Amino acid sequence: MSPIIRYFTIASLIYLIIGAGLGLIMAVYPASIGYLLLAHVHFLLLGFIAMMIYSVSYHVLPRFSGFKLYSEPLMAVQFYLANIGLIGMTLTWIFFKDEVHGFYPILLLGVFAFMEFVGICVFVFNHIMTLSGKGGIAENEII
Repeated sequence: MSPIIRYFTIASLIYLIIGAGLGLIMAVYPASIGYLLLAHVHFLLLGFIAMMIYSVSYHVLPRFSGFKLYSEPLMAVQFYLANIGLIGMTLTWIFFKDEVHGFYPILLLGVFAFMEFVGICVFVFNHIMTLSGKGGIAENEII
């Protein structure tokens, strides 16, 4: 298993703990719902679920398709884009809770959301290229 695939899995599990922790904080301290809810949802959806999908997909696709992954470096780029984008968005919501509609928070959210979007596009591109056989034929892939 590629180290980046392991990183996706580990990041996914860390985001699950963070998302569940934020949910617990909101349950105990309901006044925090206003500024923690978006972070909670994004840590669970983009953090836990999407990262786990990336991890499993990158591991399984070459084995099931018979083709090598098109680009391991692109997988690494996607990992960093997705994680920096997610962490940046959630920290912006939390730290700019009182002025989230101001110029700088909107600018930061836009930059981090764009990073997340580019990461998703890299994921799709890497998979399309893999499925088209551009990475070559897989040889003796071990599951």
